[in-house]
Amino acid sequence: MFYDERIENVKGKISRNAVLISLLISFVLGSIHIANIIRNAPENKYFWFVSLEISIVIGCLAVLAAGFIKGKLYEKDERVLSEQNGFYSRAASILMKFVLVIFAFVKPITLYIGKKFINFSDIEFGGILYGLLFVVGIYIVYCFRKNDIYFNYSIMDSAHYYKGVFKNIGRFGLWALVFFCISIVSLVGIVALKMPESERIIRIFLDMTAYYVGIFIEVALLYLLYSFLEKSSYRNENSISRSTVISLAITILLYAVYATGVILIDLLPISQLNALRFASLLTPIDPYIRFALLIFLTYFGYEYQRVCKNKLISSACVTILLSETLSAFLGWIMGHLTFVFMPELLSQEAYMINHILSTMSAYIEDVSCLANIVGFVLLIFALVKDQMICKVHRFAIGAFVILVGVELFLRTQVDFLSIRIYHFVAEIIVLCYFAVILAFVVKRVGHKISS
Repeated sequence: MFYDERIENVKGKISRNAVLISLLISFVLGSIHIANIIRNAPENKYFWFVSLEISIVIGCLAVLAAGFIKGKLYEKDERVLSEQNGFYSRAASILMKFVLVIFAFVKPITLYIGKKFINFSDIEFGGILYGLLFVVGIYIVYCFRKNDIYFNYSIMDSAHYYKGVFKNIGRFGLWALVFFCISIVSLVGIVALKMPESERIIRIFLDMTAYYVGIFIEVALLYLLYSFLEKSSYRNENSISRSTVISLAITILLYAVYATGVILIDLLPISQLNALRFASLLTPIDPYIRFALLIFLTYFGYEYQRVCKNKLISSACVTILLSETLSAFLGWIMGHLTFVFMPELLSQEAYMINHILSTMSAYIEDVSCLANIVGFVLLIFALVKDQMICKVHRFAIGAFVILVGVELFLRTQVDFLSIRIYHFVAEIIVLCYFAVILAFVVKRVGHKISS
């Protein structure tokens, strides 16, 4: 497959919806960030921190307006709709590059400005990109699977598929280098205009270098994992590919490494400044790991439904997808609103608002955890119903309830670090349990098809 008009039309519709979702998310979070700046850091220079959200909103409005006008200029027919969808695909790609250029230029400026206000310290420049990756990225992966299309469809039938994949990773590397060079130009401009001390410039340069290297590695690994799943799913049209279980095992390993790093930062006798620096390197890893887990769920749900026609599996996977995505989005909103209404010494009202928002954020996290448990329980019952696993696995619901109950009890007895360690360990145990179950399911399905 090299060019497929149906696939391009579907990609155009998905791109249009992705632009619309990006507009809504950027507008909401941008508005909260602006309110944060006005309330806690009322200096013009701090508006650099919200420049990314503003550029996304302006770019999305321009794309949607141009696409709407393009569709209204001519009487709608298949050719016009095809051209309109093609426009949305191209425009979304251009918009993404435009936003990343803005990010690359502004990143050194935000590092130079720093964060001097305690109430303002939660604003992280570029955090919106993680939000869009998680929400828009999951939407795109889900829509691609739902419409039975592949991101790498143009090279899917190629005998050198992985060569094409690594070429694309090389292109990612070139783009990362271009954006890094833009950041260097911006940093040179800061040096020329402000003449800061050399030690500060070196620190900004090293922070930028580590950031770009880390992001490139994470994006490359995600794309490699996604391409691996696509190829395996394409080859195994009548069965469940073992690649889905392999991807889950890789995700669990990465999550274990991440959890270990977070715990060590809290346990090691290092200064608070160094702890914050290490934490800033680990924080971006979390959304990528969760994104990889949801890619696995999407592919496993699609493949299982294709083989066994059990809608309960789809319901389970969608439950987990929606809970993770919505909780992440609502959690970001609550977290940033909390910093808008930081408690003030003479403001009882601000303190009450902050307390309510913090409580709601905790409730959202608990509801998300409960929804994930419901999703996993539905998975177990669906597999038992199809006789993929024995009925004794139904008792796993009791184990889940005990794990959650223990965590709720620990919240009233021990410190936050101990609760965090328990939470990480419990999650890893549950994920390993499902990896073992699904490996057995893949083997069972393979035996049924071969016989």
